[in-house]
Amino acid sequence: MNRDIKPKLASRYDKWTMPSSKYSYFSYDEAVSVIIPCLNEQDTVGSVVSACKRNPLVSQVIVVDDGSTDASAQRAVAAGATIVPHKKNMGKAHAIKTGAAKASNDILVFIDADLRMPIVDIIDRLALPILEQRAEISKARFARSQGRVTELTAKPLLNLLYPEIKLDQPLSGQFAIRKSLLDRIEISEGWGIDVGIVLDAYALGKEIVEVDIGQLEHKHRTLEQLATTSADVTRTILQKAGLVAEKNSLIAFDFDRTLVRGSSIGFLAQKLGFSHELARLRKRHAQGGITERQLCERIAAVLKGVNSNTFSTYARQIEPSHLAHETLGYLRRKGYKVAAVSFAFKRVIFGVFGQDAFDEVVCPEMGQKNGLLDGKVKIPNHHSERFVFNKASALQGLMKKYNAPRNRTVAVGDSASDEEMFAVAGKSACFVGDRIRADYQITALAEVVLIAQQPIREF
Repeated sequence: MNRDIKPKLASRYDKWTMPSSKYSYFSYDEAVSVIIPCLNEQDTVGSVVSACKRNPLVSQVIVVDDGSTDASAQRAVAAGATIVPHKKNMGKAHAIKTGAAKASNDILVFIDADLRMPIVDIIDRLALPILEQRAEISKARFARSQGRVTELTAKPLLNLLYPEIKLDQPLSGQFAIRKSLLDRIEISEGWGIDVGIVLDAYALGKEIVEVDIGQLEHKHRTLEQLATTSADVTRTILQKAGLVAEKNSLIAFDFDRTLVRGSSIGFLAQKLGFSHELARLRKRHAQGGITERQLCERIAAVLKGVNSNTFSTYARQIEPSHLAHETLGYLRRKGYKVAAVSFAFKRVIFGVFGQDAFDEVVCPEMGQKNGLLDGKVKIPNHHSERFVFNKASALQGLMKKYNAPRNRTVAVGDSASDEEMFAVAGKSACFVGDRIRADYQITALAEVVLIAQQPIREF
């Protein structure tokens, strides 16, 4: 949350219920789009759509059919809704995004497809605070026989982390919001979506009003479903409070002169007695006699016959950067995906940090046979004319694998090859004095933790 913004307190506005008479509907300059996420609700979706269309405020009813296998879509169409289909079930977050993208009005009302109550009144109560320009988001407050996730999970966490938010039903899926505000909100996945919208709106300094819609009637949910909801809600609140990483956040590190001090292969050359050969190969590369990829292959060839255990023993002696172990451990405990994208050999990286320090390592891998290095090396399949491999392509592959968007990806490095990686990441960092361009210049590796927690940027 941006603490520079001073949000208003969330509160309830019972006086905003419905127009005083049917003629009051004509005094509003804006109309409402109702969006109904739907998954296999053929028994109720038709009546919900029909009720929405009877409300004079509503000019558009959109049903987002989220991969239903029953007759939900046909019954929604028969009742007069515009259907936006998902070929497969993608979840409520995607349904909200899809419906909002198709909406022709700025005022959006979201209601569930399984409601069994006076829906015309619900639309009035949710939309009027926004129509009257008293708020940009309103949430439904209601009575129900069971609200275990709300009472046992959501409200205790919110009282602890956001005591200024005073909502009876922070998890309500019935809400109204301006499309222009929703476009600025990072919509959470899973069952944490509704409280996530509240917390993002609050972080933007928006007042969240709560209106009474009476007794809510929903289908009964199993204990297993409630447990899943509770876990999602907990994760979302902790993410929004900055206590755990946002889902799909990825941090990619170079290795030499980033996670460790100096050149790892230079250190090993001294220990294993091939410093002169390494200097000769580097000179040939500098003069254009061999490519950087060929340099990597020649170094691997020089190491042929070295005992793999001896090699790993020396690798463990390489000095990590200050607080490198702590930084990697902290990021992973926070829920970030942590990767090494490096031209250093995988056996070296694992020797320094172990195999459990990273979710992914993209780097050259030396072969071995009968306990000895065999002089061969497998280089990641990301072609580069200039470097051992293309780090930008490697990072993009990781972003795709972990579904990490650019604005939740951080790259940390020290050299020109890392600048390629920086170009595809949302944020980049290098140490002070490195002759490359990055968004942040750091003096200690632990500063990456602060960078990762900075508000995301839009692209």
